[in-house]
Amino acid sequence: MAPTPESILFDSLFFRWASANGDTFSVESEQNLIEEGVPTPNIYLLLENVGEVRTAQENGELVTLAEIGPGQFVGEMSLLEDRLPVATVVAMPGSRWIRVSYSLLQEAMRSDKALAASAYQVFAGKLALQLNRQNAFIHRWPGVEVEPLRKVLLVFGEWNELDVAWLASTGDRLDVEPGQTLIQEGEPVEQLFVVLDGEADVVVSIEGNPTSVGNSRRGEMLGEMSFLGEDSNATASVKATEAMLLLAISKERIRQQLEADLAFAERFYRSLAVLLSHRSRDQLISRGMAAQATALEELDLSTLSNVSTAGRRFEWLCEEVAQR
Repeated sequence: MAPTPESILFDSLFFRWASANGDTFSVESEQNLIEEGVPTPNIYLLLENVGEVRTAQENGELVTLAEIGPGQFVGEMSLLEDRLPVATVVAMPGSRWIRVSYSLLQEAMRSDKALAASAYQVFAGKLALQLNRQNAFIHRWPGVEVEPLRKVLLVFGEWNELDVAWLASTGDRLDVEPGQTLIQEGEPVEQLFVVLDGEADVVVSIEGNPTSVGNSRRGEMLGEMSFLGEDSNATASVKATEAMLLLAISKERIRQQLEADLAFAERFYRSLAVLLSHRSRDQLISRGMAAQATALEELDLSTLSNVSTAGRRFEWLCEEVAQR
């Protein structure tokens, strides 16, 4: 059964912690909880009624990205990326929310690995659903190519050397020929893939028509969306456009490691959440949205050391697998 916002949030340790430690409040008139391009210190969890998520286009017009209901939450992208919000979140009259400050949550997660793993798992699951919704409507606006951030740097920047060594020892080398379909939308995916070389198209069926929603290149991860769901069916098809070299890791083996090592679970789920958050942001930017946030952003020099470290870890993995 496909996950829902309610099943992702309400059954989690993170929600139980937020209910006990956050501030619950109700809204009597329409109110902006988060404003695009303005720093926010909080995550907001919606308990009752609805809210709206809106973003600005380059021409200044607002687009409603989604109406959200109980079980949805907002503000996690800025926490994960340490960047400005890409959208304005409007609480509608009669809605009830829990407000949790970043500082309170981060302090609690530092001393409670189970809470940290749960929070990042919830964030990643929510962002996977969010990307699925975006894929269904974002094609209505013409897109431009956005120079992709090497997503592996996001993932490997969160992991440590022992995690990468475990990945190398657990995974299998997989060579894919040009034109070969690696993942078929709607069919089970039993492995998680790291793209070590090559490129593939990512296609989803929208109103019965195959529609390209991006590509996967060296350094990307594949199969993570279905990993976060309650079933293992793929949400998109992936077809190689050139020869590819991948590392394939059994999802069952990953789940065993997540259960055995909470610190690894925290790093793993955080890496997926950061990856999906960047992917969602990049997709909006490629369609001329999140214009206010993009115009105000500056390069964060503090990330450069992480990028260098992550790059070295990835290159080591590539060399290890290529020698097999």
